[in-house]
Amino acid sequence: MKSSKLFSSVTPAVAGACLFLSASGALAQVADSPLKFDGAARIRLEHLSWNPDRKGTFEFDTIRLGYTYDDGKFLSSGRERYYHYSTRQTGASEGTSMLMNEYLWAGFRFADKSEVHVGQDIVPFGALKYASHNFFESMAYYAGYEDTYAMGIKYARTDGGLSTMLGFFPSDGGHMLGVADNMSVLDGADSIRYSNHLMKQYGREERNTFVGRLAYGFELAGGKSEIGVSVLTGELPATDSALSDGRRNAQAIHYTGEFGNFGVKLETINYRNKFSGNGSVNGNWWTACNNDCVIIGSYGFTNRMAAKGNIDIVSLSYKIPGSIGPFSNFRVYNDWSQLRKSASGFARSSQNVTGVEFGTGGWWIMLDFAHGKNHPYLSPVFGDALAAGGSGRTTGNRFNASIGYYF
Repeated sequence: MKSSKLFSSVTPAVAGACLFLSASGALAQVADSPLKFDGAARIRLEHLSWNPDRKGTFEFDTIRLGYTYDDGKFLSSGRERYYHYSTRQTGASEGTSMLMNEYLWAGFRFADKSEVHVGQDIVPFGALKYASHNFFESMAYYAGYEDTYAMGIKYARTDGGLSTMLGFFPSDGGHMLGVADNMSVLDGADSIRYSNHLMKQYGREERNTFVGRLAYGFELAGGKSEIGVSVLTGELPATDSALSDGRRNAQAIHYTGEFGNFGVKLETINYRNKFSGNGSVNGNWWTACNNDCVIIGSYGFTNRMAAKGNIDIVSLSYKIPGSIGPFSNFRVYNDWSQLRKSASGFARSSQNVTGVEFGTGGWWIMLDFAHGKNHPYLSPVFGDALAAGGSGRTTGNRFNASIGYYF
């Protein structure tokens, strides 16, 4: 296979590029260049309570390479990721390797410090950049409302404590710069992407999305707080003649606060994917959804998801002063979130992740213990977890130790 030959040469090339960009980034910083390079290489140790093949196993996670450019007026940033799935992770007799883009945009900073970005950029919705601290993020990520990127134009400005962000995204970005060497274990090319979006191969795509985010920062009880609202509306054109066109709408109220070493993030999201008739067509992995569900995907995998629902997030953290041996910057956290589905008979999905993160030099470690219910990656329920839910055992525990070197 040509793609297999491609990846046999890509792997050492990526590793070499990491070393090259690390050195280049260091030189750029010494020379105070507006161009900076960054990257990371991560592995993880995991234990899944419901999977006998993934108990105490080491897995490769990712190699990522990125850059930023900022000369005070012109701006740009991008990041590409490389992944390899073992047979334990695909659940098949074969693994696969992937390259996929996280973001890539260029922009301009005006005299009043406001900015405009054009390209694939983060969607300005909810608590930014994350509504969580842990490796698995929150239920909002799996529904496409946290750490989500799309293709379009974004404007951001700050007036005192008031932050305003407006975005128009004609496209969800698709699988731009995404490729895999073995598609037989993945659910279509459109799923080879970093953030979760509705899947074209199942009959729907996200188009012409308007997003507005308004937040106000203020001092409270000796700490810093930000409270805000976000709104989103866009088209869901059908990519299959068997379906009707639709729309999606979402609203969120979010709060973040830091009080010394203590941190809190609160958010509630209401989302609606509206259309008549079925939500999807038959595909490679799943049969057609009825009016109550859609198909969403990322990282090469897809899942059914409730077409309408509410997401609630409560995240608490505490920074521990001092160091232990060479390690410092300790932070413990507990991130809880749930997806309440509007369809009758659809079981609630939830996750709770308790963890600690710390580092030394360029190394950063995250230790997470996650409990999930009707969760495609934290419980034995896959496929229907985010929609109707499972009919048998619906809960699971997952331990994850992420060990990465960042430069």
